[in-house]
Amino acid sequence: MKFTRAIRRAVVGATTTAVVVTGVIAATATSASAVTCRAYTAIAVRGTNDGARASSGTQLPTAVSAFAARKGSANVTKDYVPYQATFNYAVSMSEGRAALRTKLNSYLSGCPKTKVALFGYSQGAHIVGDVVVGLTSTQRARIQGVGLIGDPMLNPTFGSSKTADRVHGGMWGRRASWPTGVFVYNVCNKKDQVCASYSTAQSTGYLAGAAVGGAKEHLTYTSSTYSPIAGYSGAYLIGRHVADRA
Repeated sequence: MKFTRAIRRAVVGATTTAVVVTGVIAATATSASAVTCRAYTAIAVRGTNDGARASSGTQLPTAVSAFAARKGSANVTKDYVPYQATFNYAVSMSEGRAALRTKLNSYLSGCPKTKVALFGYSQGAHIVGDVVVGLTSTQRARIQGVGLIGDPMLNPTFGSSKTADRVHGGMWGRRASWPTGVFVYNVCNKKDQVCASYSTAQSTGYLAGAAVGGAKEHLTYTSSTYSPIAGYSGAYLIGRHVADRA
């Protein structure tokens, strides 16, 4: 992940943002894009500057693999949302939300029995959260669960938030609620000032320091070093718990 002066510019911009369990069936969604239907679909939304646009980034593959291991790899379609994921935050968020809605609808329409698991990291967690709270009750019933890491909208008072800091929340605010019936597992690494922020300005400086080896807590969700739950990485935990819904 690359951090530049664009982080500071982003602060201004953002404040102004027939299925068979073991089988595979190719279906055509309403968007005319082919989707592969399995019992479960795992969609990953990467964080800012985290890997190539045509990828799920560096942090979320661990989560998706953990999910697939619990459900059986042959039963899971893995996908990602290709969006710019840049520090042009308001524009990037808008593109990401639209792209996730399109992707999600393609599976809900094209695979009428699949259950969808949504995974997000950093800006991707922000996007996933925004989309989930806007789903209809019919759409929510198709959601297996939501797994988030480094969420800039984390509310530390929620039971779904797995954090060592119950005082400080996301750098862009605290989500007011999650929809009834949607399983959420939201992990914040110890001292990650994106999801456990003291102030937006301080969090911005924290991210800027990543260019010189800082912000390790936000960049290492595949490591158990900073995880609030000893022995497990945040990325692994969200995959496992979304799979089990527990």
